[in-house]
Amino acid sequence: MKWLGVIFAWAALGAWAEEPSDFSASAPVTPANADALQRFTLPFAAYRDTRRDLADIRVFNANGETVPIALAGDPDSVREPARITPLPMFPVSSLVTTPGAKGTEVTIRMQDGTLVGVHGGGGAPKKAVVPVAYLLDASALAEPLAALDFHWDAAPGAEVVPITVEASDDLQSWRLVSRATLWHLTRGASDVGQAHARLVPASRAKYFRVTWSAAPGFRLQTVQGEFEGKVRSAPRESLTVAGRAGEKPGEFLFDLGARLPVEAVRIVPADANSIAIYDILERNPPASDWHRAGAGGFYRLRHNGQEIESQPVEIGRHSAREWMARVDWNTAGISKTPPKLEAQWRSHQVVFVARGPGPFRLAFGDRDAKPAWVAVPTLIPGYKRGDELKLAEATVGEVQGGAPRTSMLPAPLAALGPRKLALWAVLILAVAVLGFMAWRLHRQVRSE
Repeated sequence: MKWLGVIFAWAALGAWAEEPSDFSASAPVTPANADALQRFTLPFAAYRDTRRDLADIRVFNANGETVPIALAGDPDSVREPARITPLPMFPVSSLVTTPGAKGTEVTIRMQDGTLVGVHGGGGAPKKAVVPVAYLLDASALAEPLAALDFHWDAAPGAEVVPITVEASDDLQSWRLVSRATLWHLTRGASDVGQAHARLVPASRAKYFRVTWSAAPGFRLQTVQGEFEGKVRSAPRESLTVAGRAGEKPGEFLFDLGARLPVEAVRIVPADANSIAIYDILERNPPASDWHRAGAGGFYRLRHNGQEIESQPVEIGRHSAREWMARVDWNTAGISKTPPKLEAQWRSHQVVFVARGPGPFRLAFGDRDAKPAWVAVPTLIPGYKRGDELKLAEATVGEVQGGAPRTSMLPAPLAALGPRKLALWAVLILAVAVLGFMAWRLHRQVRSE
Protein backbone atom coordinates (compact mmCIF):
# COMPACT_ATOMS: atom_id res chain seq x y z
CA MET A 1 0.00 0.00 0.00
CA LYS A 2 3.04 2.29 -0.13
CA TRP A 3 2.07 3.32 -3.64
CA LEU A 4 -1.17 4.76 -2.25
CA GLY A 5 0.73 7.04 0.16
CA VAL A 6 2.95 8.26 -2.65
CA ILE A 7 -0.09 9.16 -4.72
CA PHE A 8 -1.65 11.07 -1.81
CA ALA A 9 1.58 13.01 -1.17
CA TRP A 10 1.98 13.88 -4.84
CA ALA A 11 -1.63 15.02 -5.07
CA ALA A 12 -1.32 17.19 -1.95
CA LEU A 13 1.82 18.88 -3.25
CA GLY A 14 0.25 19.37 -6.65
CA ALA A 15 -2.71 21.08 -5.03
CA TRP A 16 -0.41 23.88 -3.81
CA ALA A 17 2.17 24.07 -6.63
CA GLU A 18 1.66 27.13 -8.83
CA GLU A 19 1.64 27.01 -12.61
CA PRO A 20 0.92 29.68 -15.23
CA SER A 21 -2.35 27.93 -16.03
CA ASP A 22 -3.59 28.64 -12.48
CA PHE A 23 -3.93 32.33 -13.38
CA SER A 24 -6.63 33.80 -15.57
CA ALA A 25 -4.46 36.33 -17.44
CA SER A 26 -0.86 36.57 -18.54
CA ALA A 27 1.46 38.60 -20.75
CA PRO A 28 4.96 38.04 -22.16
CA VAL A 29 7.82 39.96 -20.53
CA THR A 30 10.83 40.71 -22.73
CA PRO A 31 13.99 41.67 -20.79
CA ALA A 32 15.79 44.81 -21.97
CA ASN A 33 19.22 43.11 -21.79
CA ALA A 34 21.02 40.21 -20.15
CA ASP A 35 21.10 41.79 -16.67
CA ALA A 36 19.93 39.60 -13.81
CA LEU A 37 17.65 42.31 -12.38
CA GLN A 38 14.97 43.92 -14.51
CA ARG A 39 11.84 45.96 -13.89
CA PHE A 40 8.58 46.56 -15.73
CA THR A 41 5.40 48.61 -15.32
CA LEU A 42 2.18 46.83 -14.39
CA PRO A 43 -0.27 47.04 -17.31
CA PHE A 44 -3.76 48.48 -17.02
CA ALA A 45 -5.34 45.01 -17.18
CA ALA A 46 -3.50 43.99 -14.02
CA TYR A 47 -5.40 46.62 -12.02
CA ARG A 48 -8.62 45.36 -13.56
CA ASP A 49 -8.18 41.65 -12.85
CA THR A 50 -5.89 41.30 -9.82
CA ARG A 51 -6.86 41.26 -6.20
CA ARG A 52 -6.84 44.54 -4.33
CA ASP A 53 -3.62 43.66 -2.48
CA LEU A 54 -1.86 42.58 -5.72
CA ALA A 55 -1.09 39.24 -4.02
CA ASP A 56 -1.85 37.21 -7.15
CA ILE A 57 0.95 38.61 -9.33
CA ARG A 58 3.68 36.21 -10.45
CA VAL A 59 6.50 36.07 -13.00
CA PHE A 60 7.30 32.64 -14.52
CA ASN A 61 10.27 31.55 -16.61
CA ALA A 62 10.11 29.14 -19.56
CA ASN A 63 10.31 26.15 -17.20
CA GLY A 64 7.11 27.26 -15.44
CA GLU A 65 9.07 28.27 -12.31
CA THR A 66 8.24 31.41 -10.37
CA VAL A 67 11.07 33.94 -10.02
CA PRO A 68 11.54 36.43 -7.13
CA ILE A 69 9.59 39.67 -7.50
CA ALA A 70 9.45 42.93 -5.53
CA LEU A 71 7.49 46.16 -5.72
CA ALA A 72 9.67 49.19 -6.45
CA GLY A 73 9.39 52.31 -4.33
CA ASP A 74 7.80 55.56 -5.48
CA PRO A 75 9.95 57.89 -7.60
CA ASP A 76 11.00 61.17 -6.02
CA SER A 77 9.33 64.44 -6.93
CA VAL A 78 10.94 66.46 -9.70
CA ARG A 79 11.99 70.04 -9.01
CA GLU A 80 11.79 72.21 -12.09
CA PRO A 81 14.70 74.63 -12.62
CA ALA A 82 14.01 78.22 -11.64
CA ARG A 83 12.97 80.49 -14.52
CA ILE A 84 14.51 83.92 -14.95
CA THR A 85 13.34 87.09 -16.69
CA PRO A 86 15.10 90.40 -17.36
CA LEU A 87 13.71 93.41 -15.49
CA PRO A 88 13.59 96.93 -16.98
CA MET A 89 15.96 99.07 -14.91
CA PHE A 90 15.95 102.83 -14.27
CA PRO A 91 18.72 104.63 -12.35
CA VAL A 92 17.66 107.22 -9.81
CA SER A 93 20.26 110.00 -9.75
CA SER A 94 21.32 112.56 -7.19
CA LEU A 95 21.35 115.79 -9.24
CA VAL A 96 23.58 118.58 -7.89
CA THR A 97 21.95 121.78 -9.18
CA THR A 98 21.32 125.33 -8.12
CA PRO A 99 18.66 126.00 -5.49
CA GLY A 100 15.09 125.80 -6.75
CA ALA A 101 15.69 123.04 -9.28
CA LYS A 102 13.17 120.19 -9.47
CA GLY A 103 14.06 116.72 -8.20
CA THR A 104 13.80 113.33 -9.93
CA GLU A 105 10.55 112.68 -11.83
CA VAL A 106 8.99 109.28 -12.52
CA THR A 107 6.72 108.63 -15.52
CA ILE A 108 4.23 105.73 -15.32
CA ARG A 109 1.83 104.40 -17.94
CA MET A 110 -1.41 104.49 -15.97
CA GLN A 111 -3.23 101.68 -17.86
CA ASP A 112 -1.00 98.89 -16.58
CA GLY A 113 1.43 100.59 -14.22
CA THR A 114 4.44 100.13 -16.49
CA LEU A 115 7.36 102.33 -15.55
CA VAL A 116 8.17 104.46 -18.59
CA GLY A 117 11.03 106.62 -17.40
CA VAL A 118 12.92 108.21 -14.54
CA HIS A 119 14.52 111.55 -15.26
CA GLY A 120 15.74 114.74 -13.59
CA GLY A 121 13.77 117.97 -13.44
CA GLY A 122 14.54 121.28 -15.07
CA GLY A 123 16.62 124.03 -13.58
CA ALA A 124 20.21 125.09 -13.69
CA PRO A 125 22.78 123.09 -15.62
CA LYS A 126 23.83 119.83 -13.97
CA LYS A 127 27.20 119.74 -12.28
CA ALA A 128 27.32 115.97 -11.58
CA VAL A 129 25.16 112.84 -12.04
CA VAL A 130 25.57 110.10 -9.43
CA PRO A 131 23.21 107.03 -9.32
CA VAL A 132 22.08 106.44 -5.74
CA ALA A 133 19.38 103.81 -6.46
CA TYR A 134 17.79 101.76 -9.20
CA LEU A 135 14.07 101.21 -9.81
CA LEU A 136 13.16 97.81 -11.27
CA ASP A 137 9.86 97.45 -13.15
CA ALA A 138 8.08 94.15 -12.39
CA SER A 139 4.54 95.37 -13.16
CA ALA A 140 4.16 92.96 -16.10
CA LEU A 141 4.90 89.82 -14.04
CA ALA A 142 2.05 87.61 -12.84
CA GLU A 143 4.12 85.44 -10.48
CA PRO A 144 6.09 86.44 -7.38
CA LEU A 145 9.85 86.73 -7.63
CA ALA A 146 12.03 84.62 -5.36
CA ALA A 147 15.38 86.28 -6.04
CA LEU A 148 17.26 88.91 -8.04
CA ASP A 149 20.49 88.35 -9.96
CA PHE A 150 22.77 91.36 -10.54
CA HIS A 151 25.41 92.13 -13.15
CA TRP A 152 27.41 95.27 -12.49
CA ASP A 153 30.59 97.07 -13.51
CA ALA A 154 32.88 95.40 -11.02
CA ALA A 155 36.15 97.14 -10.21
CA PRO A 156 39.41 95.19 -10.69
CA GLY A 157 40.56 93.15 -7.71
CA ALA A 158 38.07 92.69 -4.88
CA GLU A 159 34.78 94.56 -4.43
CA VAL A 160 32.11 94.14 -1.75
CA VAL A 161 28.74 95.91 -2.06
CA PRO A 162 26.04 95.63 0.66
CA ILE A 163 22.62 96.19 -0.95
CA THR A 164 19.05 96.64 0.22
CA VAL A 165 16.01 95.65 -1.84
CA GLU A 166 12.58 97.15 -1.17
CA ALA A 167 9.22 96.51 -2.86
CA SER A 168 6.30 98.79 -3.61
CA ASP A 169 3.10 98.92 -5.62
CA ASP A 170 2.73 102.72 -5.72
CA LEU A 171 6.30 104.08 -5.48
CA GLN A 172 5.28 105.73 -2.21
CA SER A 173 5.18 102.99 0.43
CA TRP A 174 8.17 100.66 0.50
CA ARG A 175 8.73 97.40 2.38
CA LEU A 176 12.01 95.60 2.95
CA VAL A 177 12.29 92.26 1.14
CA SER A 178 16.04 91.55 1.14
CA ARG A 179 19.44 92.51 2.49
CA ALA A 180 22.40 90.93 0.71
CA THR A 181 26.06 91.43 0.02
CA LEU A 182 27.30 91.33 -3.54
CA TRP A 183 30.99 90.65 -3.99
CA HIS A 184 33.40 90.08 -6.81
CA LEU A 185 36.98 88.83 -6.77
CA THR A 186 39.43 88.63 -9.66
CA ARG A 187 41.97 85.86 -9.15
CA GLY A 188 44.36 85.53 -12.04
CA ALA A 189 42.37 84.85 -15.17
CA SER A 190 39.23 83.75 -13.30
CA ASP A 191 36.43 85.69 -11.61
CA VAL A 192 34.40 84.49 -8.63
CA GLY A 193 31.70 86.21 -6.68
CA GLN A 194 28.17 86.42 -5.30
CA ALA A 195 25.54 88.32 -7.32
CA HIS A 196 22.34 86.83 -5.87
CA ALA A 197 19.80 88.40 -3.50
CA ARG A 198 17.10 86.14 -2.08
CA LEU A 199 13.70 87.81 -1.54
CA VAL A 200 12.08 86.73 1.74
CA PRO A 201 9.29 86.06 1.34
CA ALA A 202 8.89 85.64 -2.42
CA SER A 203 7.38 88.95 -3.47
CA ARG A 204 4.72 89.94 -5.97
CA ALA A 205 5.19 93.69 -6.40
CA LYS A 206 5.06 96.18 -9.25
CA TYR A 207 8.35 97.83 -8.43
CA PHE A 208 11.59 97.09 -6.60
CA ARG A 209 14.13 99.63 -5.38
CA VAL A 210 17.80 98.72 -4.99
CA THR A 211 20.07 100.87 -2.84
CA TRP A 212 23.61 100.25 -1.62
CA SER A 213 26.31 101.57 0.66
CA ALA A 214 30.11 101.80 0.76
CA ALA A 215 30.42 101.68 -3.05
CA PRO A 216 30.12 105.16 -4.57
CA GLY A 217 31.04 103.95 -8.06
CA PHE A 218 28.52 101.07 -8.13
CA ARG A 219 26.65 100.91 -11.44
CA LEU A 220 24.34 98.10 -12.52
CA GLN A 221 24.36 96.74 -16.04
CA THR A 222 21.43 94.29 -15.89
CA VAL A 223 19.12 92.74 -13.29
CA GLN A 224 17.21 89.47 -13.74
CA GLY A 225 14.28 88.28 -11.68
CA GLU A 226 14.16 84.63 -10.66
CA PHE A 227 10.86 82.83 -10.14
CA GLU A 228 10.41 80.15 -7.50
CA GLY A 229 11.31 76.69 -8.83
CA LYS A 230 8.23 74.48 -8.80
CA VAL A 231 8.15 70.97 -7.36
CA ARG A 232 6.00 68.55 -9.32
CA SER A 233 5.22 64.91 -8.81
CA ALA A 234 6.88 62.26 -10.92
CA PRO A 235 5.21 61.72 -14.33
CA ARG A 236 1.77 60.15 -14.13
CA GLU A 237 -0.60 58.37 -16.43
CA SER A 238 -3.97 59.95 -17.12
CA LEU A 239 -7.43 58.67 -17.99
CA THR A 240 -10.59 60.72 -18.66
CA VAL A 241 -14.00 59.03 -18.43
CA ALA A 242 -17.52 60.30 -18.99
CA GLY A 243 -19.91 60.47 -16.06
CA ARG A 244 -23.51 59.50 -15.56
CA ALA A 245 -26.17 60.84 -13.23
CA GLY A 246 -26.34 59.26 -9.78
CA GLU A 247 -29.35 58.37 -7.67
CA LYS A 248 -29.59 61.86 -6.14
CA PRO A 249 -29.51 65.29 -7.83
CA GLY A 250 -26.00 66.70 -7.98
CA GLU A 251 -24.32 63.26 -7.86
CA PHE A 252 -22.33 61.97 -10.81
CA LEU A 253 -20.79 58.49 -11.09
CA PHE A 254 -17.63 57.44 -12.94
CA ASP A 255 -16.19 54.00 -13.73
CA LEU A 256 -12.46 53.89 -14.48
CA GLY A 257 -12.66 50.30 -15.69
CA ALA A 258 -9.95 49.17 -13.25
CA ARG A 259 -8.93 49.59 -9.62
CA LEU A 260 -6.29 52.25 -10.32
CA PRO A 261 -4.05 53.77 -7.61
CA VAL A 262 -5.34 57.31 -8.22
CA GLU A 263 -3.32 60.23 -6.80
CA ALA A 264 -5.05 63.27 -8.35
CA VAL A 265 -8.46 63.96 -9.88
CA ARG A 266 -10.04 66.74 -11.89
CA ILE A 267 -13.69 67.36 -12.74
CA VAL A 268 -14.17 68.73 -16.26
CA PRO A 269 -17.56 70.52 -16.58
CA ALA A 270 -19.60 69.70 -19.67
CA ASP A 271 -20.38 73.36 -20.41
CA ALA A 272 -18.09 76.36 -20.68
CA ASN A 273 -18.24 79.11 -18.03
CA SER A 274 -19.06 76.58 -15.31
CA ILE A 275 -17.67 76.54 -11.78
CA ALA A 276 -18.62 74.44 -8.76
CA ILE A 277 -17.21 72.78 -5.65
CA TYR A 278 -17.36 68.97 -5.52
CA ASP A 279 -16.77 66.33 -2.88
CA ILE A 280 -14.86 63.40 -4.38
CA LEU A 281 -15.76 59.89 -3.15
CA GLU A 282 -14.57 56.40 -4.09
CA ARG A 283 -15.53 52.77 -3.55
CA ASN A 284 -14.71 49.29 -4.80
CA PRO A 285 -17.58 47.09 -5.92
CA PRO A 286 -19.32 45.08 -4.66
CA ALA A 287 -18.90 47.26 -1.54
CA SER A 288 -21.78 49.70 -1.16
CA ASP A 289 -20.20 52.32 1.10
CA TRP A 290 -18.62 55.42 -0.36
CA HIS A 291 -15.46 56.87 1.17
CA ARG A 292 -14.48 60.52 0.87
CA ALA A 293 -11.19 61.03 -0.96
CA GLY A 294 -11.05 64.82 -1.19
CA ALA A 295 -12.76 67.98 -2.40
CA GLY A 296 -12.04 70.96 -4.61
CA GLY A 297 -13.35 73.72 -6.80
CA PHE A 298 -13.40 72.92 -10.50
CA TYR A 299 -14.09 75.29 -13.37
CA ARG A 300 -14.07 75.77 -17.13
CA LEU A 301 -14.06 79.44 -18.11
CA ARG A 302 -13.47 81.61 -21.17
CA HIS A 303 -11.15 84.59 -20.75
CA ASN A 304 -9.78 86.86 -23.46
CA GLY A 305 -10.79 84.42 -26.15
CA GLN A 306 -9.11 81.46 -24.45
CA GLU A 307 -10.51 78.64 -22.35
CA ILE A 308 -8.95 77.95 -18.95
CA GLU A 309 -9.61 74.91 -16.78
CA SER A 310 -8.92 74.07 -13.16
CA GLN A 311 -5.91 72.00 -12.16
CA PRO A 312 -6.14 68.45 -10.70
CA VAL A 313 -6.58 68.13 -6.95
CA GLU A 314 -4.09 65.97 -5.04
CA ILE A 315 -5.84 63.28 -2.95
CA GLY A 316 -2.98 61.07 -1.75
CA ARG A 317 -3.40 57.56 -3.14
CA HIS A 318 -6.73 55.75 -3.37
CA SER A 319 -7.03 52.43 -5.20
CA ALA A 320 -10.60 52.37 -6.47
CA ARG A 321 -12.57 51.71 -9.63
CA GLU A 322 -15.82 53.60 -9.00
CA TRP A 323 -15.85 57.31 -8.19
CA MET A 324 -18.49 59.90 -7.36
CA ALA A 325 -18.52 63.69 -7.62
CA ARG A 326 -21.11 65.27 -5.31
CA VAL A 327 -21.76 68.97 -5.89
CA ASP A 328 -21.82 71.47 -3.04
CA TRP A 329 -25.15 73.25 -3.46
CA ASN A 330 -23.78 76.37 -1.77
CA THR A 331 -21.95 77.08 -5.04
CA ALA A 332 -23.53 78.27 -8.28
CA GLY A 333 -25.90 76.09 -10.26
CA ILE A 334 -24.50 73.39 -12.49
CA SER A 335 -25.43 71.91 -15.84
CA LYS A 336 -27.64 68.84 -16.01
CA THR A 337 -25.14 67.27 -18.41
CA PRO A 338 -22.76 65.02 -16.44
CA PRO A 339 -19.16 66.22 -16.31
CA LYS A 340 -16.06 64.14 -17.03
CA LEU A 341 -13.53 62.84 -14.53
CA GLU A 342 -9.79 62.93 -15.18
CA ALA A 343 -7.83 60.52 -12.98
CA GLN A 344 -4.05 60.58 -12.66
CA TRP A 345 -2.00 57.71 -11.25
CA ARG A 346 1.43 56.09 -11.29
CA SER A 347 1.47 52.39 -12.10
CA HIS A 348 3.52 50.13 -9.84
CA GLN A 349 6.99 49.11 -10.96
CA VAL A 350 7.77 45.39 -10.52
CA VAL A 351 11.37 44.23 -10.05
CA PHE A 352 12.10 40.60 -10.98
CA VAL A 353 15.10 38.29 -11.16
CA ALA A 354 15.64 36.94 -14.67
CA ARG A 355 16.44 33.46 -13.35
CA GLY A 356 16.24 30.49 -15.68
CA PRO A 357 15.52 30.44 -19.39
CA GLY A 358 13.20 32.84 -21.15
CA PRO A 359 10.74 33.80 -22.33
CA PHE A 360 9.34 35.17 -19.08
CA ARG A 361 5.66 35.65 -18.41
CA LEU A 362 3.67 37.91 -16.12
CA ALA A 363 0.63 36.14 -14.67
CA PHE A 364 -2.22 37.41 -12.49
CA GLY A 365 -5.84 36.68 -11.63
CA ASP A 366 -6.00 33.98 -8.93
CA ARG A 367 -8.20 34.64 -5.92
CA ASP A 368 -6.52 31.84 -3.93
CA ALA A 369 -2.91 33.01 -4.37
CA LYS A 370 -0.72 34.04 -1.45
CA PRO A 371 1.55 37.12 -1.56
CA ALA A 372 4.92 36.38 -3.12
CA TRP A 373 6.56 39.80 -2.82
CA VAL A 374 10.02 40.16 -1.31
CA ALA A 375 11.73 43.32 -0.10
CA VAL A 376 13.69 45.22 -2.76
CA PRO A 377 16.88 45.46 -0.62
CA THR A 378 17.10 41.66 -0.56
CA LEU A 379 17.47 41.60 -4.36
CA ILE A 380 19.95 44.47 -4.90
CA PRO A 381 23.39 44.20 -3.24
CA GLY A 382 24.39 47.40 -1.43
CA TYR A 383 20.92 48.80 -1.96
CA LYS A 384 20.35 52.56 -1.79
CA ARG A 385 16.97 54.23 -1.99
CA GLY A 386 15.81 54.49 -5.60
CA ASP A 387 18.32 51.98 -7.03
CA GLU A 388 15.49 49.81 -8.33
CA LEU A 389 14.23 52.65 -10.52
CA LYS A 390 17.58 52.72 -12.34
CA LEU A 391 17.30 49.10 -13.51
CA ALA A 392 16.78 48.27 -17.17
CA GLU A 393 13.09 48.33 -18.08
CA ALA A 394 11.64 45.18 -19.61
CA THR A 395 8.73 45.29 -22.03
CA VAL A 396 5.33 43.81 -21.24
CA GLY A 397 3.45 42.48 -24.26
CA GLU A 398 -0.25 42.09 -24.94
CA VAL A 399 -2.28 40.67 -22.06
CA GLN A 400 -4.07 37.43 -22.83
CA GLY A 401 -7.05 36.23 -20.84
CA GLY A 402 -9.20 38.32 -18.59
CA ALA A 403 -11.01 38.41 -15.29
CA PRO A 404 -10.67 35.46 -12.88
CA ARG A 405 -12.55 32.44 -14.17
CA THR A 406 -16.09 31.87 -13.05
CA SER A 407 -16.95 28.53 -11.54
CA MET A 408 -19.94 26.25 -12.14
CA LEU A 409 -19.78 25.12 -8.53
CA PRO A 410 -22.06 26.49 -5.80
CA ALA A 411 -20.89 29.81 -4.36
CA PRO A 412 -19.60 28.37 -1.01
CA LEU A 413 -17.42 25.85 -2.86
CA ALA A 414 -16.27 28.31 -5.52
CA ALA A 415 -15.15 30.71 -2.79
CA LEU A 416 -12.62 28.13 -1.56
CA GLY A 417 -10.63 28.26 -4.79
CA PRO A 418 -9.22 25.39 -6.86
CA ARG A 419 -6.26 24.59 -4.62
CA LYS A 420 -8.29 24.30 -1.42
CA LEU A 421 -10.88 22.23 -3.24
CA ALA A 422 -8.15 19.90 -4.50
CA LEU A 423 -6.68 19.56 -1.03
CA TRP A 424 -10.06 18.83 0.50
CA ALA A 425 -10.70 16.25 -2.20
CA VAL A 426 -7.37 14.55 -1.40
CA LEU A 427 -8.15 14.55 2.33
CA ILE A 428 -11.64 13.15 1.82
CA LEU A 429 -10.29 10.46 -0.50
CA ALA A 430 -7.60 9.56 2.04
CA VAL A 431 -10.22 9.26 4.80
CA ALA A 432 -12.37 7.07 2.55
CA VAL A 433 -9.43 4.77 1.73
CA LEU A 434 -8.45 4.50 5.39
CA GLY A 435 -12.05 3.72 6.29
CA PHE A 436 -12.17 1.01 3.63
CA MET A 437 -8.91 -0.48 4.90
CA ALA A 438 -10.22 -0.46 8.48
CA TRP A 439 -13.45 -2.15 7.38
CA ARG A 440 -11.51 -4.93 5.56
CA LEU A 441 -9.24 -5.41 8.57
CA HIS A 442 -12.27 -5.64 10.86
CA ARG A 443 -13.87 -8.35 8.65
CA GLN A 444 -10.62 -10.30 8.56
CA VAL A 445 -10.34 -10.25 12.37
CA ARG A 446 -13.92 -11.42 12.78
CA SER A 447 -13.49 -14.29 10.33
CA GLU A 448 -10.39 -15.51 12.16
